Amino acid sequence: MEKKTLGILLLSSPYTHQNSHTLYELARSALQKGYGVKVFLFVDGVNNAKMGQDPDPDVPMNERFTELAEMGAEFQACGLCTSARGFDQKGSDFIEEVEVTGLTEFAEIVGECERFVTFSLNR
Repeated sequence: MEKKTLGILLLSSPYTHQNSHTLYELARSALQKGYGVKVFLFVDGVNNAKMGQDPDPDVPMNERFTELAEMGAEFQACGLCTSARGFDQKGSDFIEEVEVTGLTEFAEIVGECERFVTFSLNR
């Protein structure tokens, strides 16, 4: 039996909303239960994967994402969102587990997942 996959779209930056922390807890629980997890970072969500974060006393979100990747989660970041925020489109500003891709790859993730969750900004 093929394992089920949870897809997650993250649109918000770390530390300003609870979204990134909730994503971390949800993804970690899903991975521990044997699910696959695919995360697409879009708009300000790309800020979560930036290296060199220091949100003392919190654990940096990039370190939490590295932990999830080591557990088997896959991460992609939108290339246009990446360059619009001044990051290298090859991903050198991000943890190495993040692949910079585009909306075509995002559509593929949506099609591969049994369930899909979006974390956006509440206004």
